[in-house]
Amino acid sequence: GFVYLISIVVGIIFLLVVLHLSFPLKLNVSYSTLVTDYKGKVVHAYLSKDDKWRMKTELNEISDQLKKAIIAKEDRYFYYHFGVNPFAIVRALGSNIFKNKRVSGASTITMQVARMLNRKERTYVAKLKEMLRAMQLEWTMSKEEILQLYLNLLPYGGNIEGVKSAAVLYLDKNPQQLSIAEIAALSIIPNRPTSLRPGKDDPLIIKERNKW
Repeated sequence: GFVYLISIVVGIIFLLVVLHLSFPLKLNVSYSTLVTDYKGKVVHAYLSKDDKWRMKTELNEISDQLKKAIIAKEDRYFYYHFGVNPFAIVRALGSNIFKNKRVSGASTITMQVARMLNRKERTYVAKLKEMLRAMQLEWTMSKEEILQLYLNLLPYGGNIEGVKSAAVLYLDKNPQQLSIAEIAALSIIPNRPTSLRPGKDDPLIIKERNKW
C-alpha cells in the first residue's frame, strides 16, 4: 500500500514536470511609464502597451497593512500552500455537486494571478489550466513576487489595473500612504469593479468597506 502511494505521488510529480516543460510559463505584463517628483509622487503617467493604466506597485510600496488586508480577505493560507489549496477546492466542488451552488474561496491568490494573466471563460478545463499555471508561478517566483504581481493586476474598473493605479488615480496617493480605511476600500473593489466605482458608487463602497 505504501509503495503504491509513493508510485502515485511520483507519477503525479513526473506529470507536472512534463506539463511544466511542455507549456512553459510566460509573463508578459506591461506597465505604465511614470513621471515622478523628487518625493516619488506620480505627476504624470502614460498608458501601458495594452492601453491600461497599470502603474507598477513596487515591493517596498506594499505596506504590512495592505499585505495583511489582501491576504486576510482573499487567501489566508497564501504562505502555506503550493499555489493550490486542495481543501478549498474539494469543499467548493462538493458544494457545486451536492448543493448545486457555486461557492467562492476555492481560488488562491496565485490561481487568481494565473487567471488574470490569461483571462478566459470559467470552465472546469480552464480551472485545471489555472491550477497548473498557479503551481508554475509558485515554482518560479517567491511568495512576495506573486503577491506583487497580484496587486499589479487587480481590476478597478475600465482600463485601471493595480493597487497603485487605483491609489494614484482615485486617491492621489502612493500605496504605502494609504490609511486602513482606504486599504479596506481598495481590497473590496476588485471583486465588483463594475458596480463599485470610486467617485460614482462611493456610498455603496463605504457600506461594503464598513461591512468588511
